[in-house]
Formats: sequence, structure tokens, C-alpha cells
Amino acid sequence: MKNSTAPNRKTGRMIAKNLIVLFTVALAGFCGIQAWFTDNRSAEANGIEVECQAPDGIEIAVVGHDAPAPTEYTTGNITLNKTNYPFLENLQLTEITGDGTSFKKPALYQTGGQAHVDTKADWSDPTANLHYLSFDLYIRSKSQYNISIGKKSTIKPDAPQLTTQDGTGIKNKSKYGNFSRDSVVGAVRFSVVDYKQDPPSKKLLWLPAPNILLEQTNDEYTLSDNKTSGDSYSHVYYNSNKERNTFSSTADDSAFVVNNSGFVGRKFTYELGKNQTIARLEKPSGTGQEDDQFFSAMVTCNMWIEGEDAEARLALVNGKFNVNLVLTKETKES
Repeated sequence: MKNSTAPNRKTGRMIAKNLIVLFTVALAGFCGIQAWFTDNRSAEANGIEVECQAPDGIEIAVVGHDAPAPTEYTTGNITLNKTNYPFLENLQLTEITGDGTSFKKPALYQTGGQAHVDTKADWSDPTANLHYLSFDLYIRSKSQYNISIGKKSTIKPDAPQLTTQDGTGIKNKSKYGNFSRDSVVGAVRFSVVDYKQDPPSKKLLWLPAPNILLEQTNDEYTLSDNKTSGDSYSHVYYNSNKERNTFSSTADDSAFVVNNSGFVGRKFTYELGKNQTIARLEKPSGTGQEDDQFFSAMVTCNMWIEGEDAEARLALVNGKFNVNLVLTKETKES
């Protein structure tokens, strides 16, 4: 754990405000420093909208995680907001940690103005769509396909430029240095999981902005947005046994995706970089399902801010980032 300074000496909640998942996300209220420092402000998650695109021939529907299956599907795009989808009404992103399949909200203790993870105390389980975003994505088609999150999908900062030498021209500039608060995207994680399998099968764990690294020396913050390798290309988290673990860019885990070739023309693309299969459409089995005309699948999508990430800091509170997930289809191999 890194040492803190005065700006980090608050504990509380990290809140996502104006969250637009799959396209535009505005994050308000998150902070911390790997040592779980967070701001104690709170606010409702207003104006939440979720938009999802599907290719031709694919129908989709979205419900909150573990909610009853939908009765209506749509083709093309769908837009969710808290008016039409009440499961988004109470969403506040709170400091949590996890491997993309399971999550924990560690107990913390304070000493010397610093917050530390308490591995001896009881930890709590965070609540889906209160502490982190979690929704079930239902997919169906009259033909059989493999469904992927497409390689051109992006999760990227709203600011076109994150840092300059003198701080001029930076959108949403932090008061702690010559960098944009939108650099919080470096702490964003996105996963896709099939919880119907036992044990759950993780289809995707995506670290979208490995080029970003926020470092602190005493009272000074330094932001780099051009990292091509190193610690920022790893996902650090605590597991259910309260052990600190690391997924590296070379990890033997097909679900872990970090784009090591994301730089194009000296700028990072924030693209997924590869088509990642998340589901295979199958005919449902069981009594009364034999005549179903659709091949179908359901997976759960999770998005959270990882409290153990270097960009999880007070200096980046009120950062904004844009998310664009594109579903693609491929003919199922026999």
C-alpha cells in the first residue's frame, strides 16, 4: 500500500453519477489511493442511461442481475434509464475489489491518517446495482451464433488530452496536478460472467486503460498516459480469502484482456483489441422447450472501480469516461 497525504484523509463512498453504460459514463465521487481512501460525499445517480447495440439478426434484452428473465426483446439498440429500469435508481459505485466474478468490500482501519485493509475483520459482500453495476444481458436469434464483445469496443476518458506540462488545455483538470480527472478510467474494470455454470465461468476481465498511471511522491502527483508496459498493465485485487492477487498481461487466463498494442499514432486507442467470445447461442432444453424457435444465451456484465488500482484516488474524483461496447456475431463452429 502506498502512503497517503492530507488530500486523501477521508473515508466514505465512491459514487457514479450520470452513468451511461456502454456509451458514456460520468463518474462522480470516487477517490482513493490503493489504501482505500475515499471521499465521504454522496449523491444520487441521476440521468442513468444504458445503451446496447446488437448486430442484425440478434435480439437483446437487459435486466438487473438475478432479476426475472425478460418477456420482451428488441433488435438493434436499447436504451436503459432509471425511469424505465428501476434497478438503476439506487446505483452508487462504492470502493470494492474483485476478480470480475466475485467481489468484496473490505473492512478498513485508520492509523496515522491512513486507511488500510483489515484482513482480520469481517468483510462484507457488496450489493449489485448499489455498490457496482451488474446487469444480465439476454441474447437470442433464429440462427446459431457465437456472440462476442467486438475488438473495436472502447472504454476511454472523456478528455481528449489527459496531461500537459503546464496544465493548459486540459478538460476537467484536477486541482492536484496538471492532469485530467478523467484519468480515473485507469481504475475501471469490466467483466462478463456466466453465473449459470458451477463454478461461474468468467468470459471477460477487461482492463481498458493500462497506459495510464498516477503516481504520488509526498504531496506531488504525476500522471503518465503513455505507459507501454509495467504495473499498470496488471489487475491487482483481493480475493475472498483476503489475499492480494495480481493478474498480469502475461497471465495464462483467456478471459483477461489488456491491449498491449493499443498505441496508434502515439495515441492510445483504449480498444479491447480482439473479439472476445462471451456466449454461444443454444436451443433451450427441458420440458416444453423443444419447439422454441430461438437459440439463446444469458451472461452477466459487471463494471466497477477497482480500489486497489493506482488511479483510484481523490485527485481524480469527478472524472468522466466513455464506454462503447459493440456486440458481434460469428457462425457457430460445429
